[in-house]
Amino acid sequence: MPSITIEINSKQICGDEKSNLNMHFLPAQIKGDGDANVDSYFNVYTRQEQGVLTNSLRGYPLQGKTKSVPTNYKALVLQETQKPLDEEADRVLRVKGSFNEFTYWNYDKIPSASDGYNQAMQLLDIVGALSTTITEEDVLKEIETKKSSSK
Repeated sequence: MPSITIEINSKQICGDEKSNLNMHFLPAQIKGDGDANVDSYFNVYTRQEQGVLTNSLRGYPLQGKTKSVPTNYKALVLQETQKPLDEEADRVLRVKGSFNEFTYWNYDKIPSASDGYNQAMQLLDIVGALSTTITEEDVLKEIETKKSSSK
């Protein structure tokens, strides 16, 4: 079974300014693997209109909002150091930086609670609630509450 190794530099995940990346979540697949001059060719065209960010990508209108990474979570950008020769090869990923917020973009519609990303973030709350330890006292208290409210 192949392994995945993640190389971590503590400076990159401790939140210093150099490693805090300016991230965008775009509804597009870009077949490129190099640096992009986002500040000069994208960010300068971003406008805010009625609380929604607007821009365009290759002529397609984008509408977006700035989102924060959920509390108690750390967002990392990983880069593969070398492409594997086959599916069974071991892989090595390196942390390239971290971010606390990012801009979430949709084509021609305002980001809403029905977007896949927002629904996935709601699952974090559900998982947190389901994984909370429940004591016997909690169960007895809930039973008493139910008995009181049914009278």
